[in-house]
Amino acid sequence: MKRLFEFIRKERLYLLLFIFVLLVTAIIMMPLESERKQSAAKVKVGLEKKEPVEDLAKKREEVEELFTENRDLALVFSLTSLLILLLLCLGIAVDLILLSSRFSKKELDIHTYKPQGQISWGVWDVCRVVILFMFFGYMLIIIESSLIRIFPLVKNDNFRMILNSTILDTLGVVFIIYFTVGQYKEKFVSLGISFKNFFRNIFYGMVGYIALIPILVVLLLAIAYISNLIKYVPEKQPVVELFLKEKNAPLLIYTSLFAAIAGPIIEELFFRGFMYNAFKKYIGIFWATLITAAMFAALHAHIVGFLPILALGMMLAYLYEKTGTLVSSITVHMIHNLSMVLLVFLVKQIGAY
Repeated sequence: MKRLFEFIRKERLYLLLFIFVLLVTAIIMMPLESERKQSAAKVKVGLEKKEPVEDLAKKREEVEELFTENRDLALVFSLTSLLILLLLCLGIAVDLILLSSRFSKKELDIHTYKPQGQISWGVWDVCRVVILFMFFGYMLIIIESSLIRIFPLVKNDNFRMILNSTILDTLGVVFIIYFTVGQYKEKFVSLGISFKNFFRNIFYGMVGYIALIPILVVLLLAIAYISNLIKYVPEKQPVVELFLKEKNAPLLIYTSLFAAIAGPIIEELFFRGFMYNAFKKYIGIFWATLITAAMFAALHAHIVGFLPILALGMMLAYLYEKTGTLVSSITVHMIHNLSMVLLVFLVKQIGAY
């Protein structure tokens, strides 16, 4: 009991911020829950009125007609499909090689840096960063709501979303560096920031993503089959909606660069360099990989995308553990995000005709 009171006294600021975050979350979630129920009811009614097979056949005919009229678009689509097929075959080959080495009990040693000793920060430090992140996130919302009348640009949901992401991700990096380098006097290399054998790590990342492609394809096909079976229509993620509907070219360019470059660097620093190391210290490699990958997936996707993002998160943690640096995992993350952005733009281009 004495330790508990000492902890409360010492961490009272973060506990108060946590209570604030819980209260605001509860207030926000109440109207969202009613909206979600109404949306689900509309989807259900829409599904009852439509014949899925006829609707799918109609869409297929429209796409075929579009490709017949627009040869350039058809060529891009065909080349994209061919590239995915080639990468899928290459990924299967890489997976078979890795499995054969696993069965022959050959240890895969691709370390380019081996950390010395245990890191100083722990799980509570991760909680501190999360609390600060959420607190400042809500403060941004409050500030923006008071600035809407003064700055009309803030009314744009897409602009506000990417602005908030930029500010919060920057703050997240500052918080991580404060608790690791500032408070515990750790070196940056303890977070996986090492450029030793940089290009070799990029190569490992590329091979890792190719190996992941067959797993992602199997998971996506299984999810698509089950969704079609139960007639479930998933909602689009906000960032996907932004790419599909936003007309402002500078905003689209900035969002694309942020999603493909800045986002992966910052997220890998937090999830693998900071969070994974803290969890591994107490619960070991396997559970640290699983838990951080699950948190990564929960943050990024709705129920349909959870398993593919979970698999991606586990691959990212695996590469970080095997190489000792974040370069490989950042490479995988960048390739994945860039691929998703390009696919969304291809879909948008098809929908524009």
